Amino acid sequence: MADPGRPPEPGGGACASGAATAGGCAPRLQDYRAHYTADAEFLSCYEPMHADRQAAEKRRLGWLVRCLAPRRGERLLDIGCGSGLLGSLGAAAGARVCVLDIAWRGVAGARARFPQLEQAVVGDAYALPFASESLGAVVLSEVLEHLEDMPRALAEVRRALRPAGRVLVSVPYRERILYHLCIHCNRLTPANAHLHRFGRGDLESLLAASGLQPRRTWLLTNKLLERVGFSRWTQAWPQSCWRLIDAAANRLLGHAGYVCVLATKVR
Repeated sequence: MADPGRPPEPGGGACASGAATAGGCAPRLQDYRAHYTADAEFLSCYEPMHADRQAAEKRRLGWLVRCLAPRRGERLLDIGCGSGLLGSLGAAAGARVCVLDIAWRGVAGARARFPQLEQAVVGDAYALPFASESLGAVVLSEVLEHLEDMPRALAEVRRALRPAGRVLVSVPYRERILYHLCIHCNRLTPANAHLHRFGRGDLESLLAASGLQPRRTWLLTNKLLERVGFSRWTQAWPQSCWRLIDAAANRLLGHAGYVCVLATKVR
C-alpha cells in the first residue's frame, strides 16, 4: 500500500514503533504517496509475472475469497488492489466490489482489466472514502506490512464495516526483511517496502487490539512446493485439492509463505 520513503539521517530521527529494523533504526514513512505513485508508474512497464508465480497468486487469492465467502450483493472493499484480480474473483462470487489503491494508474489498470468491478477508487488506507458502517466485508491482501501505522489503518477498516462485518487480512509469514537502495530517493529502504514481520499470533493480536475479533487463521502457499511449480502443474485440480496438499506441507515441512486471518467487527 505504501512505500517507506526516506529513512532518517544517520544519528537522527526516531525508530518506527513495531517496524522492522536495520542497524537499530527503521525508516519513517515520509511522502509515501509520492513514493508509491512513482512505484506504480515504474511497475506498469514490467512484463507479466512468471507462470509459476502467477499460478501461485491465483491459487492464493482464490483461497482468500473462498475464506471470506462474500454474500451475493454484499459490498466488498479490496484495499491495495494491485492488478484487481482479487476484486474480480469477489465479483464472480456475487459481491458488489470496490477496489481501492493510492495510485491512480493502478486503479485505472484494475478497472480496465476487470470492468465487472462496481467501483474503482483512488484512496488512502488511513482515510477511507466510505461512510461509517457502509461495508459488509474488507480485504487487505499484502497491505499491512507496508504501513507504518497499522492500528490507524485498521481503525478505519473497523469504522467503515457494518456491525459483525468481516475483514480478511493476508501478510507474508515470518519474512526476513532485507534492505537496499530505493530507486526513487537513493536511500536505504526495506525490500518490497515491507516494514513489518509477522508470526502466526502477531496478526491475530493486532486485529484483536483494533476491535476486530479473529475467527480463523490459515497458513498458505508453501514455499518449498512453489519452488517446483506446484500451483502451475496442478492448475486443473479443484481448489480444495490444492489446499489440502498445501496445508499438509505447511504442517509437516514448514516454510509457509503467508499467514491469513479472518476477523469480525465487535462492538
